[in-house]
Amino acid sequence: MSRLAETFAELERRGSCAYIPYICAGDPDLNFTAELVRTLDKNGADIFEIGLPFSDPIADGPVIQAAMKRSLAAGFRTEKVFELISDMRKSSVSKPFVVMSYFNPIFKYGVKRFCEDLSSSGGDALLVVDLPPEESQYLRNHCRNTGLDIIRLVTPTTEESRLDYLLSDASGYVYAVSVAGTTGQRDNVHNNVPSLIQKTRGKTSLPIAIGFGISRPEHVRSAVSMGSSGVIEGSQLISMYSANLDDRAHALRNIAEHAESMKSSTGTK
Repeated sequence: MSRLAETFAELERRGSCAYIPYICAGDPDLNFTAELVRTLDKNGADIFEIGLPFSDPIADGPVIQAAMKRSLAAGFRTEKVFELISDMRKSSVSKPFVVMSYFNPIFKYGVKRFCEDLSSSGGDALLVVDLPPEESQYLRNHCRNTGLDIIRLVTPTTEESRLDYLLSDASGYVYAVSVAGTTGQRDNVHNNVPSLIQKTRGKTSLPIAIGFGISRPEHVRSAVSMGSSGVIEGSQLISMYSANLDDRAHALRNIAEHAESMKSSTGTK
């Protein structure tokens, strides 16, 4: 059983859903990223989604775009994400790491090499947001060969007739995009989420995690009530620390308090 499967099974046993923070690797530098992971690890994170910076992040809103720009300006390179995960494993962070990326950096690095390096560093899964399944067989094969789960995205506009094909090779969990558009903070969890979860759950037994717009404890409670197995938060976390980078200790304290409140809203800690 993979680390992701074990995590979701344990959370289900405890009557909780997964709190999955998104972290942009290298924003504003790798030392801060490492501290952010450790802080979230101690204060409620169940799974980490590590964003690989890319110069043209078309699925992301302005907050994550700015984070990626800061990371790249500071000299981030693809191999640094493997060093980060390896260092976290050495410092006793045992929770799953999912790398979220656009395909271009993976292609440039080399698909086979990327999957091998992610697996050997202690990574668990790969989520590629701009590669359709029709074009992902080569990547999928190398994920399987290296023991990596491959996370698939479903959206409110995904037709039911396409779900079978889309989910046929998914593993780990399904990332359900709550709204059409890009990542970013929103006032509420969209009311189409229950139908999205229902139609997806009719096609797979995998856990379903909701992303895009999750930023408050009440959003977590809404997602739980709608049947979500996990919640993914990114833009709010980045906004919280990016406004306080002149006092990183203060920023991390704020993150710790926020993460605790988010996790406490999942049903248990």
